[in-house]
Amino acid sequence: MAGHDEIRFRARPPLRLLRHGILLWLGIAALLVPRSLLRADEFSQTTHYSVRMFSFGTLSVETRMGDVSVEGWDDPRLDVQAEKVVRASSPAKARMLYQRIQIHLEGQDKQIALRAMFPPRRLWRPFRGESKLSVNFTIMMPYDANLTLHCVDGDVTVRGLVGREVLRVNYGDVEIDVPDVYRLRHFRAHSWLGYVESDLHGFEADSAGFGRNVFFTAPGDQDIFVDVRMGGVFVYSEDE
Repeated sequence: MAGHDEIRFRARPPLRLLRHGILLWLGIAALLVPRSLLRADEFSQTTHYSVRMFSFGTLSVETRMGDVSVEGWDDPRLDVQAEKVVRASSPAKARMLYQRIQIHLEGQDKQIALRAMFPPRRLWRPFRGESKLSVNFTIMMPYDANLTLHCVDGDVTVRGLVGREVLRVNYGDVEIDVPDVYRLRHFRAHSWLGYVESDLHGFEADSAGFGRNVFFTAPGDQDIFVDVRMGGVFVYSEDE
């Protein structure tokens, strides 16, 4: 697997702090944070996956908790680094929690599905244990392949892809670079509560709020669709 350079992004409004503050208030109000969690340490376990993937193939990603970083490269292969992060009072208990998260990678060549399977939620305490389990994905895929992604709670970064991108995030920020602005055909970004900011065509976002949208069309061949429920979308050109 090729080495990864550190990816740095420009500063953005502190939407994630707002989002996490709201969720923290709701968690405290519902008494969902057990006392044992306050004494827990953080442990992580990383696993690598690799499978053949062709140009113009499609990768579908489904995950609940954790950040996702996707980058395009020239190799006809999909490489995935899955880092399970848990909070536990001991290494032994951490190993038990690792087993509660299952990573499924299915298919190859043209159609590939990557899923992080978490324990089912219970109706009477739907968010119990959510803060103890997460998966951070670092993904390398062919630059001209397509990406479909749904993340419930986490930040998503996409870099160096010229294929179709369809991204849905419930709670989190999305950052995308566009390698070639002239290849764009349809671009649509929406945030129900947050901001949408882009340096494409000189657009700049104003303050955060409800129902932020950016939409435009061009004569290229790349489609990008982003939908965020609570968080921000920041799109910039790699040619800067």
